[in-house]
Amino acid sequence: MGAVRVVADQIGTPTAARSVAEAIWQVIENPAIRGTHHWTDAGVASWYDFAVAIAEEAAQLGLLSGGAAVTPIATEEYPSAARRPAYSVLDKGTLTSLGFVPVHWRTACAAS
Repeated sequence: MGAVRVVADQIGTPTAARSVAEAIWQVIENPAIRGTHHWTDAGVASWYDFAVAIAEEAAQLGLLSGGAAVTPIATEEYPSAARRPAYSVLDKGTLTSLGFVPVHWRTACAAS
Protein backbone atom coordinates (compact mmCIF):
# COMPACT_ATOMS: atom_id res chain seq x y z
CA MET A 1 0.00 0.00 0.00
CA GLY A 2 1.34 3.45 -0.94
CA ALA A 3 1.13 6.56 1.20
CA VAL A 4 0.85 10.21 0.24
CA ARG A 5 0.67 13.45 2.24
CA VAL A 6 -1.62 16.05 0.65
CA VAL A 7 -2.43 19.65 1.54
CA ALA A 8 -5.86 19.92 3.18
CA ASP A 9 -6.17 23.68 3.72
CA GLN A 10 -6.23 24.86 0.10
CA ILE A 11 -9.72 24.83 -1.41
CA GLY A 12 -10.61 24.88 -5.10
CA THR A 13 -12.74 23.04 -7.62
CA PRO A 14 -11.24 20.08 -9.42
CA THR A 15 -12.40 20.25 -13.03
CA ALA A 16 -12.25 17.60 -15.71
CA ALA A 17 -10.77 18.56 -19.08
CA ARG A 18 -13.92 17.19 -20.70
CA SER A 19 -16.04 19.65 -18.69
CA VAL A 20 -13.92 22.59 -19.84
CA ALA A 21 -14.00 21.39 -23.45
CA GLU A 22 -17.80 21.05 -23.38
CA ALA A 23 -18.17 24.56 -21.92
CA ILE A 24 -15.85 25.98 -24.58
CA TRP A 25 -17.92 24.35 -27.33
CA GLN A 26 -21.09 25.84 -25.85
CA VAL A 27 -19.48 29.29 -25.85
CA ILE A 28 -18.27 28.84 -29.45
CA GLU A 29 -21.78 27.84 -30.51
CA ASN A 30 -23.24 30.98 -28.92
CA PRO A 31 -21.72 34.00 -30.69
CA ALA A 32 -23.59 36.40 -28.38
CA ILE A 33 -21.30 35.44 -25.49
CA ARG A 34 -18.45 37.91 -25.23
CA GLY A 35 -15.77 38.72 -22.70
CA THR A 36 -13.88 36.68 -20.15
CA HIS A 37 -15.66 33.91 -18.28
CA HIS A 38 -14.65 31.26 -15.78
CA TRP A 39 -15.73 27.63 -15.84
CA THR A 40 -15.27 24.79 -13.38
CA ASP A 41 -17.15 21.72 -12.31
CA ALA A 42 -19.54 22.21 -9.38
CA GLY A 43 -18.63 21.82 -5.70
CA VAL A 44 -15.45 22.52 -3.82
CA ALA A 45 -12.65 20.36 -2.45
CA SER A 46 -9.27 20.58 -0.86
CA TRP A 47 -6.31 18.94 -2.56
CA TYR A 48 -6.67 16.29 0.16
CA ASP A 49 -10.34 15.68 -0.76
CA PHE A 50 -9.33 15.37 -4.40
CA ALA A 51 -6.55 12.88 -3.60
CA VAL A 52 -8.94 10.78 -1.50
CA ALA A 53 -11.44 10.73 -4.38
CA ILE A 54 -8.74 9.67 -6.84
CA ALA A 55 -7.59 6.89 -4.50
CA GLU A 56 -11.19 5.68 -4.10
CA GLU A 57 -11.80 5.69 -7.85
CA ALA A 58 -8.50 3.86 -8.48
CA ALA A 59 -9.40 1.25 -5.86
CA GLN A 60 -12.85 0.71 -7.42
CA LEU A 61 -11.23 0.19 -10.81
CA GLY A 62 -8.74 -2.28 -9.36
CA LEU A 63 -5.79 0.00 -10.07
CA LEU A 64 -4.65 0.04 -6.43
CA SER A 65 -4.23 -3.19 -4.55
CA GLY A 66 -4.69 -2.59 -0.85
CA GLY A 67 -5.70 1.05 -1.27
CA ALA A 68 -3.63 4.13 -0.59
CA ALA A 69 -3.14 6.01 2.65
CA VAL A 70 -3.85 9.68 2.07
CA THR A 71 -2.81 11.88 5.00
CA PRO A 72 -3.95 15.51 5.30
CA ILE A 73 -1.26 18.12 5.98
CA ALA A 74 -1.13 21.90 6.30
CA THR A 75 0.30 24.10 3.56
CA GLU A 76 3.23 24.90 5.84
CA GLU A 77 4.16 21.21 5.83
CA TYR A 78 4.50 21.13 2.04
CA PRO A 79 7.61 22.93 0.84
CA SER A 80 6.94 24.96 -2.29
CA ALA A 81 8.38 28.16 -3.73
CA ALA A 82 4.92 29.05 -5.08
CA ARG A 83 2.48 30.77 -2.75
CA ARG A 84 -0.98 29.27 -3.10
CA PRO A 85 -4.27 30.89 -2.06
CA ALA A 86 -6.27 29.14 0.64
CA TYR A 87 -9.48 29.57 -1.38
CA SER A 88 -9.34 29.64 -5.18
CA VAL A 89 -12.86 28.76 -6.30
CA LEU A 90 -13.75 30.61 -9.51
CA ASP A 91 -17.06 32.42 -10.02
CA LYS A 92 -18.79 30.86 -13.02
CA GLY A 93 -22.00 32.85 -12.48
CA THR A 94 -22.01 34.55 -15.87
CA LEU A 95 -22.17 31.22 -17.69
CA THR A 96 -24.58 29.52 -15.27
CA SER A 97 -26.90 32.52 -15.67
CA LEU A 98 -26.94 31.69 -19.39
CA GLY A 99 -28.05 28.12 -18.69
CA PHE A 100 -24.71 26.34 -18.51
CA VAL A 101 -24.98 23.52 -15.97
CA PRO A 102 -21.81 22.22 -14.32
CA VAL A 103 -21.53 18.63 -13.14
CA HIS A 104 -20.16 18.01 -9.66
CA TRP A 105 -16.40 17.45 -9.70
CA ARG A 106 -16.84 14.07 -8.03
CA THR A 107 -19.20 12.91 -10.80
CA ALA A 108 -16.74 14.10 -13.44
CA CYS A 109 -13.91 12.33 -11.62
CA ALA A 110 -15.81 9.06 -11.65
CA ALA A 111 -16.58 9.39 -15.35
CA SER A 112 -12.96 10.04 -16.36
